[in-house]
Amino acid sequence: MCLLLSVLALSCAESGGPVYVDAEWNLTCPADTAVACPGESAKTCLGTGGQRAIVGEHRQQACTGDPIIAICEAVQRADGTRIVTLEADVGAAYAFELRGAIIDSGDGIVEQTACNVTVIEEGLPYDIGKCGTEPPSMQQPCQLSNVSVEGSEVSFDVECDSLLSSTTGQGFDVGAVGGGPATIRFANCIGF
Repeated sequence: MCLLLSVLALSCAESGGPVYVDAEWNLTCPADTAVACPGESAKTCLGTGGQRAIVGEHRQQACTGDPIIAICEAVQRADGTRIVTLEADVGAAYAFELRGAIIDSGDGIVEQTACNVTVIEEGLPYDIGKCGTEPPSMQQPCQLSNVSVEGSEVSFDVECDSLLSSTTGQGFDVGAVGGGPATIRFANCIGF
């Protein structure tokens, strides 16, 4: 019961409205590395090939019949920066998660220290994904850019090269359809 109340609390903004997510990304086989690709992703109602879109409010039914789990929370530190947790999940089979990003809402700087991107595809996590503002590299595969915090809304661009699965060692590049970074947006967030 306490766990359920915690999830509900995380999923509603301070105004009482549900968290809204607009997360659209594309998975492709790694282009410039020797990382093995798991192959083409399954076609689902969330998108064809590697295209995925989770758009809607927390607990709204997705096209899969599962509810959207949308979490957007920031905890402010003494120095004014915020530790951010974002999650967009459908049925535990498909998800985009950003955990531990330390964002200064004044200038959008993201510290790499604990920042991690996870994409879940067909129930398999691709989670060896440190992130920061530097271009993607083997040490930091995911780049966050254009970070914007306005009121209770946060948005950013994300691009990952060779986001690896800790289970299989295979990986995907993550970005927008047609190349470049994908834009992710959450609204009605807590702590912003």
